[in-house]
Amino acid sequence: MLKFTRGEWIAATILLLFIILQLLFSVFYEARSSKPADFTEFKELLIQFEARQQFLEDSIENARKENYTNKYQQNRKEYAPNDSSRNRNNTPFEKQEKKPQYAIVKLELNACDTSDIVVVPQFGSKRAQKLVEYRENLGGFYAFEQIKEVYILQNIDIEFLNKYFTLDLSLVRKININTATYKELVAHPYIDAYLAKVIINHRDKKGKFTSMEEVQKVTHAYQELIEKLQYYIDF
Repeated sequence: MLKFTRGEWIAATILLLFIILQLLFSVFYEARSSKPADFTEFKELLIQFEARQQFLEDSIENARKENYTNKYQQNRKEYAPNDSSRNRNNTPFEKQEKKPQYAIVKLELNACDTSDIVVVPQFGSKRAQKLVEYRENLGGFYAFEQIKEVYILQNIDIEFLNKYFTLDLSLVRKININTATYKELVAHPYIDAYLAKVIINHRDKKGKFTSMEEVQKVTHAYQELIEKLQYYIDF
């Protein structure tokens, strides 16, 4: 361990105090001499940004008002009564009903083709094609309600069909139940394989059919089906 004399301890203590004072003086002087942060430029940029935002908002609001004013003036011009809408007493004439621009030309549902049907509202090429295909398989329609038997046409209203189509039952093709082959019978949407076999077996054993009542008695078909088949079966 080092030993210092009293004089050496005093000198060392004074030196240490001097060093501490020097350090304190340096720190204090630098703190006093350093300039405070300058935010002037940042504040100016912030003011410019706010002014630009306010200008954009004002421009948008003015454009909206101008657009609204132009539309309002245009509507007033379109709906303002002109001289021809008033009589000599400067009173408006009574409003006249508008006449349709064209008359609806109805199509015959059992004769028209796809090119005719596609011009009818609610009918595109796919619907027109499905309608004609089903009509050909049936042999023709006897009622507008039959169109709803096609899935893609189920949402078409019957009143709408009456507006654009006519229905001539004389154009419906019939099947001769006493001469038709099995293939011809099952090709009809209302005759399935079982019904076709019963008809042919009865013809082979008992002879020709003479009425729809006999057809129902032999086949045991339900009444609704017989009512449909009567438009398509000939004896």
